[in-house]
Amino acid sequence: MKVQCGDMVVYGIHGVCRISDIESRMVDRKEVEYYVLIPQNQPDAKFYVPKHNPLAVAKMRKVMTREELVALLESPEVREDHWIPNEAQRKEKYRELISKADCADLICMLRALHVHRQEQLAAGKKFHQCDENFMKDAERVIRSEVSTVMDISPEDVGTFILSKIN
Repeated sequence: MKVQCGDMVVYGIHGVCRISDIESRMVDRKEVEYYVLIPQNQPDAKFYVPKHNPLAVAKMRKVMTREELVALLESPEVREDHWIPNEAQRKEKYRELISKADCADLICMLRALHVHRQEQLAAGKKFHQCDENFMKDAERVIRSEVSTVMDISPEDVGTFILSKIN
């Protein structure tokens, strides 16, 4: 991925960041170049991503365009049933999806959790707290990207996504 100063990227679970600089620092008597990222939701924070570390750079990706996000929300994939009935398997899979921070996977996960919550409530049953926490974590991870792309407030992201995928 080719990026430059001023580009907006998603950096793992930290959300949308602006590349403010490419900075050299001495580490073990070697000069190492870093991308300096400023998180959109924490303008006083900085992340230093080693430019030549493929694992660290792999956590960075360009912010989706409006067209890409709309196409994703309208895709048949997000409307498929992605519910995982086995709780242990679901927890393991959802932890993995949250750590990967892929917007498409997280939207599918959100829809599955939302549909399951509606089914549980309709049946007079409780929605598991761990599933509620996974919903909140998924929303938190994608909130900054969706709010940036669609120019909506971060608080409206969950409602916006659910209105598009139901």
